[in-house]
Amino acid sequence: MKYVFLIGMIITAHRNPIYCQVGQEPFEGLFEYGLIPSLGDVNLERYLFSLNALKKMNSGKLEFGLDYSALTFSFYDYNTSLSTDSYENTHTFQTKIGYHQDLGKKWVMSISLSPMLSSNFKNGPNSEDFIFNWSTSFSKEWGNGGFPISLTVGLGRGVLFGEPGLFPILSLRGKMAPEWDYLIGFPYSAVSYKINGKQSLSTKAVVSGTYANNSETVIINGLEHLGNTKLAYSEIDLGLEYNYRMSSGFTTVVRAGFSTANSLEVLDNNDNPLFDFKVDPSPYIIMGLTYSLNVTNKLRK
Repeated sequence: MKYVFLIGMIITAHRNPIYCQVGQEPFEGLFEYGLIPSLGDVNLERYLFSLNALKKMNSGKLEFGLDYSALTFSFYDYNTSLSTDSYENTHTFQTKIGYHQDLGKKWVMSISLSPMLSSNFKNGPNSEDFIFNWSTSFSKEWGNGGFPISLTVGLGRGVLFGEPGLFPILSLRGKMAPEWDYLIGFPYSAVSYKINGKQSLSTKAVVSGTYANNSETVIINGLEHLGNTKLAYSEIDLGLEYNYRMSSGFTTVVRAGFSTANSLEVLDNNDNPLFDFKVDPSPYIIMGLTYSLNVTNKLRK
């Protein structure tokens, strides 16, 4: 059994065990740093640390995960009815447990539960920070040999659109040639080309969002005091990524892309809009580094 540890500074999809449907190692860790420099008068820095473990069972796979993400928004030249200071830093802690059950005749059922806390935690955690995410799907595979095709259909609940809500899961995954892989669907799509044993190139389209509680009381128009307001952000990330794997186990990553369909709002405790930052689409370029560590023996099943 092989274990892999990855460290990188890149913007990538927040990998979900169900709707991404990508191959995973028995254990992997990931660190990301990303920068979107010009969302109008807003800059965004993003950090992510993720650990995932996958255990093969008799007729399925059991998955565990732990994520931490931090977003830092820099607001410039906004004449708002409320102070933006308490919305500048958000933190999200999320645990994941998923199970993939083989149903026979190349059918797989997947279920994932992902409770999380998302807040600025200025006054400590409270019940308004808690969001319960889940997803479920069915996958069917066709074909034999080196070019199988799989279709995944399902339903999830999360913050992809900037607020907690349901979203569809749909993907078609396969190979067009030994060097070409594709995963087309929602909320994650990618087409990858393996140039050689060390280099690969891929295009990606990812829908993602953030919904964080503000535990501080804010003053609206100098009069009204509101508690547990929310910062809601959503985007579609379109990017072209180049990977070069060095013999030492390091992989360099360069990614250029465009963050579009952006939305950034402050909501009240009932999710009614209080202020719209009217952010703009923004290009970005990312350079990163990953490191893989393999451990191959003395691991119990």
